[in-house]
Amino acid sequence: MIKKITIKSILKYLDQNNHVYNFIGNSHDNVTGYSTLFNYKAESLTFVSSLNNFSDYETEFKENNIKLIITSPEEKKYSCFSNVIQINKPKFVFFELLEKFFDTNRQDNTTFSSEENQKYSYISPRAQLGKNVTIGSGSVIEDHVWIGDNTVVHHNVIIKNSTTIGRNCSIYSGVVIGERGFNPFTNQDGSRTMLKHYGGVTIEDDVHIGDNSCINRGAIDNTIIKKGAKLNTMVHIAHNCIVGKNTVITMPTHVCGSVIIGNNCHIAATTIRNQCQVGDNAILGLGSVVVKNVEANTTVVGNPAKLLKKKER
Repeated sequence: MIKKITIKSILKYLDQNNHVYNFIGNSHDNVTGYSTLFNYKAESLTFVSSLNNFSDYETEFKENNIKLIITSPEEKKYSCFSNVIQINKPKFVFFELLEKFFDTNRQDNTTFSSEENQKYSYISPRAQLGKNVTIGSGSVIEDHVWIGDNTVVHHNVIIKNSTTIGRNCSIYSGVVIGERGFNPFTNQDGSRTMLKHYGGVTIEDDVHIGDNSCINRGAIDNTIIKKGAKLNTMVHIAHNCIVGKNTVITMPTHVCGSVIIGNNCHIAATTIRNQCQVGDNAILGLGSVVVKNVEANTTVVGNPAKLLKKKER
């Protein structure tokens, strides 16, 4: 089914949400879908990332008529653009508009917790859930768990005792939070004993944890994921770690015990040795193996990870 949206309704939405933009074109035109720029579909909405310049690709679109394109304010209008919205962060705004006008895969609340289907999950009577918290089927929420308002816990999630999760978080299917960490102790006779961990996990507001990720409880102090952090699928955070605000961690990343990661870092498919520290705004390149501290505002790559010099960038 084709969904027809007037550009006027899109502009009205931007106004209502206090976006600052410049529109060039005919607001009475319609768009009938969305597409990427290089796989453009007729009559659709698309965007140019602020990381690119359309002038580099202009010759590829001479035969096209792009109905509505979102660009940065620095882009000029080209003859193949019928309508243009010039705005900061065009990619972000593009996806915001998709969610508002074209999202046909919205969360099916019938599969989330209600009085009828909570029988498919276990929620301890000693757990505390805030307002508008939703819990998927097959999940386990143990004693002394606190979950903040508007957080969504998807299917088959395990949240162990002594876990605190903030507001507006998304915990995706298959995640395990608060399981004991790995801490073998060598006895005098050479045998090994697993030490029990007594800490918990603290997850602050606006955190995203992708499917099949694992966050271990602290040995004594809590493992902490700070506000706004985004963890991709299959990310492992071991005991006693601290992940800073707005840090992004992609899969598959393994963060060993007692690692401290600063704010606004980008960590891509990396292994970080236990007890390392990563400074604010650091970038850990794809596949890096970090065996020593990483200073703030630097980029490291390789195995073992080494500083990427400016001339190599």
